[in-house]
Amino acid sequence: MRLFLLEYATCCEELDADIAVEGLAMFKSLYTGFKSFFEINSFVRDEFKDLFNLPTGSFEDIESFVENSDCFLVVAPEDDDILYNITKTCEKYSYNLGSSSKAIEVVADKWKLYKKLKGKVNVPKTSKKPLGDLFIVKPRKSCGGNGIRFSNELPKGFIAQEYINGLNLSVSLIVKDEIVPISINEQILDGFKYRGAIIPARVDENMKEEVFNEAIEAVERIKGLKGYVGVDVVYSDIPYVIEINSRITTPSIAFEYVYGVNVAELIYRLHFDEIELPKNFRRHILLKEDKAIKNSFVTLGNYSITVKEYDDFNSPSSLQ
Repeated sequence: MRLFLLEYATCCEELDADIAVEGLAMFKSLYTGFKSFFEINSFVRDEFKDLFNLPTGSFEDIESFVENSDCFLVVAPEDDDILYNITKTCEKYSYNLGSSSKAIEVVADKWKLYKKLKGKVNVPKTSKKPLGDLFIVKPRKSCGGNGIRFSNELPKGFIAQEYINGLNLSVSLIVKDEIVPISINEQILDGFKYRGAIIPARVDENMKEEVFNEAIEAVERIKGLKGYVGVDVVYSDIPYVIEINSRITTPSIAFEYVYGVNVAELIYRLHFDEIELPKNFRRHILLKEDKAIKNSFVTLGNYSITVKEYDDFNSPSSLQ
């Protein structure tokens, strides 16, 4: 079978290196994993032609590649409906290993998602009007923490959200007819910017069950989520669902190190075989670092993604 695999920053458009380095890392992980199961029918930007055994191409080449593929998987930003539009185009020609464009349209818009989840799962209070003297403002559509900040004013096109103080987590799920929990990851943030993750998170079994259950309940409320789905959660006195990512997220890069299975294999088995869940793990830390590091997982410009075994005696604060 032929797979059209696309990661926007690697294949289509030059983005800022601090964002693009995560995309390049995700593409590398998926490309490496999927090669065992598919013929990869795709392209990359000229900058990356020496990293992958693929031809060069651009955004305009998407339709010609996907119509000659048996299935496809897209990783792209939610900004400006990029992920939605590319997925909708590809759905005309081939089988989607990821979430449907209809599901993406809902979860990519933070206001639409809030309305779907309110009263069904624990979510922070969210409004299209100011919330008191100080609150979080978020663009309705964005990724990577872009545009998120504390404010006492609400710009046009933004939503206001109650700040929940707690442990920042992300939940990795594999979704089709049923929802399979894979990993809870401890997020490392610099303000609201993503800096990495400890995988799996250092949580006890009771918290783990609570977080998985809340994330699964949220995903069940959105029709069309499929493949790999990430859920951002803040655990305070209870778990609060913050966002749903209808695409591959950065912590999945480390699964091969942590659980001994590439995320691409999990996606393949979801659609064409049976999933065998990893039984053991070796905790690792994934970091996005502001420097070029030799022998890192990937390096782009002055940024690197590194993955290394984690010493539990280090404090999270020393890693931020």
